[in-house]
Amino acid sequence: MAGLPLVQPRAHSAAVMLNLLGDLWWPAADSGSTAPGTAPAQAPDWAAVMALPGVHLHCYGKTQARPGRKMGHLTCTAATLVQARALARQAAQCLGMPAW
Repeated sequence: MAGLPLVQPRAHSAAVMLNLLGDLWWPAADSGSTAPGTAPAQAPDWAAVMALPGVHLHCYGKTQARPGRKMGHLTCTAATLVQARALARQAAQCLGMPAW
């Protein structure tokens, strides 16, 4: 638009993205808690996730969490892809997400 030359693209760092679905706003059913719709939604423990170096939280500002609704994502960055994947797994564990 400005007519300026484009810079050559380069990889900043290895990254893995985790989608954050509305299901996270209710504790896992196997922990003895209630299912979505029977208890008020409660935001996940973002502080525990954000304490991990290289984890970046992106919430989309949606006001109502629903199961299956994409509420945001985490970007996990590290020096290598192996390290980024390990960090993503650690972040998922902090949020109670199933292992993959």
